[in-house]
Amino acid sequence: MELWDIYNKYRHKTNRTHDRSNPMREGDYHIVVHVWIVNDDGEFLIQKRQPWKKGWANMWDCAAAGSALLGESSEEAAVREAKEEIGLDLDMDKSEFLFTIKFHRGFDDVWLIRQNADIKELKLQYEEVADVKWVSYEEMKQMAFEGEFIQYSYFDRLYELLNSGLVLKKATIDEAETLLDLQREIFMPLYEKYQDYDTSPVTQSKERFLRRFDIGDYYKILFQNTLVGSVFVYEKALGIMKFHIINIFQEYEGKGICQEVMKRLESMYPQAESWELETIQSEKRNCYIYEKMGYVQSQEKKVINDNMTIITYIKRDNLYNIKEIFI
Repeated sequence: MELWDIYNKYRHKTNRTHDRSNPMREGDYHIVVHVWIVNDDGEFLIQKRQPWKKGWANMWDCAAAGSALLGESSEEAAVREAKEEIGLDLDMDKSEFLFTIKFHRGFDDVWLIRQNADIKELKLQYEEVADVKWVSYEEMKQMAFEGEFIQYSYFDRLYELLNSGLVLKKATIDEAETLLDLQREIFMPLYEKYQDYDTSPVTQSKERFLRRFDIGDYYKILFQNTLVGSVFVYEKALGIMKFHIINIFQEYEGKGICQEVMKRLESMYPQAESWELETIQSEKRNCYIYEKMGYVQSQEKKVINDNMTIITYIKRDNLYNIKEIFI
């Protein structure tokens, strides 16, 4: 018997379980993972499904895929599926959670792992996998065109993210001191400009900073393997996600990093029906970026002092989500 945790449409656990052998109830969701592995030569490790598989029999697929079992996180499911199907221990220090596709029965989490592997040493699960090989992106796309590879809707986005040089890596509480110092350094010019001695991120205590790890997700922003900033997001209410703070070093501004980070995070949380953020009203460049991303200024304002007013932006339409798993 294979059991799954059941989630609602907002990706909250319902404390109910589902037996895979039975049909799922309307409105119930479970977690699925797809694991894409890329080596140092930019080649993808792919597997060929056995001819007796019920779905996509005898077709080539990503390195590993499957449903998260009862009690498993998405990351744990990715590690287990790769080990079971192709006998590979994933190096999750080299992993990146790319995006999630919300479909009618679940949330499909797409993982990218940059890892080398000798296919001669892989142990294939006979019931599932007939063969494995390394192929280039162009070869994989051609195989899909010819009907040999499962046609995923997101091939181009996958390749774009792979080569963007931009990585979002979930931060741990052990990195809090470094991230707090980064936040203070980045916000110091605004602190001095607006003389915001009460609400500025510069004056935030470590104790308050640490609470972020309990209420949301904190990501390091890496560009070309260099830490260039961070971003914190959390669920403000059911269906409402909030960009609480986005830090990017001044020397990396103007490279489209902020827009790409926002776009990527929208695609990582497809359960969100809207996104919100706050910014300083007189920082016109930031306002322009947010409006360009489709965010609309609300009526909500907070006057901090004579020099500074905080305004709120909301985005409800055209969220950057990948709608379908397959073509």
